Amino acid sequence: MSTSNVPGTNIPPISFPGVVSGIDYNSIITQLTKLSLAPTIGLGASVATLNQANVELVTINNFLQSVQNSLVTLSNTNLYGAYSAVSSNSALVSASGIAGTAAIPGVYTITKVQTATATSVTSNAAAGHGITDNLTSGPYAGTPSDQVPLASSYAAIAPTNGGGSLGQITVDGVSISYNVNTQSLDQILSNINNAVQVKADAGFLATLVNGVVQFTSSDQPISVGASGDAGNLLDVLRLSNAQLNNAPGSGSLVGTADVGGINEAASFSTTTAAGYVTPVTGGFFTINGVKITVSTGDNTADVLSAINSSGAGVVATFNTTTGQINLTATATGPQSIVIGAAGDTSNFLTAAGLTAASGATTQVGSQSEVDVQTAGGGTQKYFSNSNTVTSAIQGISLNLQSSFSGGTPVTISVAQDTSGLISALQTFTSAYNAAVSEINAATAPPTMVPAAPGSGGAAQSIGGGVLFGRSNAQSIVQELTQIVGGFLGSGKSYNSLSQVGLSLSDTFQTLTTNNNSNTQSGNGGQNAGNNTTSPVQSTTYQGTDGTLQSLDAGKFISAFTANPSAISSLLNGTNGLTAVLGNYLTAVTGAPTLLDSGPVGLVPTVSVIQNYENSNTDQISNYQQQIQQITDSANQQANNLRSQFVASEALIAQLQAEQQQLAAALGFTISSSSSSGK
Repeated sequence: MSTSNVPGTNIPPISFPGVVSGIDYNSIITQLTKLSLAPTIGLGASVATLNQANVELVTINNFLQSVQNSLVTLSNTNLYGAYSAVSSNSALVSASGIAGTAAIPGVYTITKVQTATATSVTSNAAAGHGITDNLTSGPYAGTPSDQVPLASSYAAIAPTNGGGSLGQITVDGVSISYNVNTQSLDQILSNINNAVQVKADAGFLATLVNGVVQFTSSDQPISVGASGDAGNLLDVLRLSNAQLNNAPGSGSLVGTADVGGINEAASFSTTTAAGYVTPVTGGFFTINGVKITVSTGDNTADVLSAINSSGAGVVATFNTTTGQINLTATATGPQSIVIGAAGDTSNFLTAAGLTAASGATTQVGSQSEVDVQTAGGGTQKYFSNSNTVTSAIQGISLNLQSSFSGGTPVTISVAQDTSGLISALQTFTSAYNAAVSEINAATAPPTMVPAAPGSGGAAQSIGGGVLFGRSNAQSIVQELTQIVGGFLGSGKSYNSLSQVGLSLSDTFQTLTTNNNSNTQSGNGGQNAGNNTTSPVQSTTYQGTDGTLQSLDAGKFISAFTANPSAISSLLNGTNGLTAVLGNYLTAVTGAPTLLDSGPVGLVPTVSVIQNYENSNTDQISNYQQQIQQITDSANQQANNLRSQFVASEALIAQLQAEQQQLAAALGFTISSSSSSGK
C-alpha cells in the first residue's frame, strides 16, 4: 500500500507495513498523530481570526483617514467668510462672492453698465484686387478680370459649377445655366439679364457697379434661388448675405462687397496670388512681439490659424462678407496691438493691409463702467479694463454681460453664504458615521441562542464582529464620542456641536435572542418551516452608539448668523473640532491631518492601529511557532513509532527464520502461523 499520506518524515516511497506481524502499524501511527496534532486545530483557527482582525483594522484605518480628509475640507477658512451675491437680472450682470474677502451684506443697485470692448485692427479692403482690375500674370495678363473666365478671375470666393459640368442659378423663377470655367462674369450677368427680361421681368437688370453686383427690377419684387440650383454663384457674387429690398412692383439686391478681393482659400502661389494686390512672400512676421511663420504654399486661412495658435494675444478672423481681415485683442480695454517689427522677413502684414501704412484702421478698446447707487441717492462710477469688476461692491465680483442705461436697474443682494460650510459638515458627518459604524460592527458581541427544547443540541452563537472582545478597538469609538459630544471651541455662547444642530444619536440597536422564536436550529436562524421566526431580533435601546444624527441645517444657519466668529472657533479654532479631532486621528492612523492652517498632531512612529496590528501579528507568530512545535513533535513521535515497528518486524522475521532452521534440523515441519503462536 502507498503511505504518502501518513505522518512522519521517514516514510519510504513504497512500504508494506505488517507483512510479517500482520499489524497495520501505519493506521495506528496515524491515529496517534491525529491525537497529538489536535491542539493545532484551535491554534490555526486563532491564527485565521487574528488575520481577519488585521484586515479589519486596515479597513477601519481607511475609514478614519476619510474622516481626516473631511476635516481638511472643513478647515478651509474661506468657508467661514463666504458670501453669496444674487443678481435680479443675471443676463445683464451676474455676481459672486470673492473667496477669502469679506463683504457687507445688503442690497446694491446698479443703474448703468457699459461693457468693456477690445482693441481691433481691420485690414484695408483695397489689399485685394477688384473684380475689374487687369490680371497681372498668366494667359490673361492685361485683361480686365471681369472679362476672363470667372474661375481665372480675381473672384474672392473660388467659383464652382457644383457637381456637374454646368452651374445653375434661378432669378425671378427663371433658371439660367452658367460655366465658371469658360464664361466671364460679364457674360454670366448678360445671360441672366437676357433670360429674366425675356421670360419673367422686362424691368429686371443685373449690373456690375464698381465691382459690386446689383439686381434691380422696376416691374416686380425680386426672387433669387431655387432647390435645383447648382454651384456657388450667389456666394461668389456676394449676394448670399445681402439684404433683399422688395416693395410692391419693385425690388433690389446689392452685393455686400466687391466680387473680387482676397481669396481666403487660395494658395499665395496661384496665378492670381490669392487675390492680393501685393503678392505675399514667405518668411515670418510679428504681432505683439510674437513671430508667425508663413510660406508661399499657405493660404490666408492657414496664416490666420497660425496667428490664433501663436499666443500673440489676438484673435484673427476673415470677414467673408467684406473680404477683410480682423485682429481683435483677447483682452478687453484700451490696449495696443503692435503690428510688425524690425527684421520681419515676410510682407504678409503689408500685403494684407494690416499695417497703418497700408491703410488698416484701428478701433481702440474701451473700459467697462458700472454705476452703483449710493446711500444718499447719488451715483458712484467704477471703471475696469475687463468685464469682471471687483471694486464696485466690496467682496463681490461683478460679471458684466450686457450694456444698459436707464430702465429697470439691476439689484445685487449680498448675504453670508453657509452652503459650502453646511456641505462640508454633512460630508464630515457621513465620513464620521461610516467609521464609527464600521468599528461598532467589528466589535459587536455575538448573540447566544439556546438550543430548541428537547433537541439535545448546544447553544448557538450568532453574529458578532471579528474584533469582539478587543477593548482597544472599542476605545477608539469611546474617544471619538467624547470629542464630538464634548466641549469645543473657546466661546461661551456656542461650545458644543449639539448647540449648532449636530448631535450624537440617542438610540442604538443590537441583536438579542428572540423569545418568540419557536425553533432554534444550527443554520443561523434560517429555518425550514414557513411559520418559524428568526432566533435573533434587533432591539432598540436608549443611548448612543457614537454616531451623529443628521445635521439640522436650519439650527446651524441660525447659530452662524447670530455669531459667525463663535461657530468658526467651535469648528475650526485652536480648540475646535478640526484641531482636536484631527490631532487624535493623526495618532490613531499615523497619517498627518493637514488642515488649512497646517498639520495638527505629531505623526507617531507607530500609530495606535498599527500597534494593534503589531500585537496581533506577534500573537500570530507565537501561535504559528506552537503549531510548528506540535507538528514537529508529532512527526518525531510517528518516526520513532515507525522505527520501532520496523525493528519489531525485522526481529520477528529473524526469529521465524531461526525457528524454521531449528525445525528442519529436528525433522519437523512447522507452519509460520503455528510457530508464531507458540
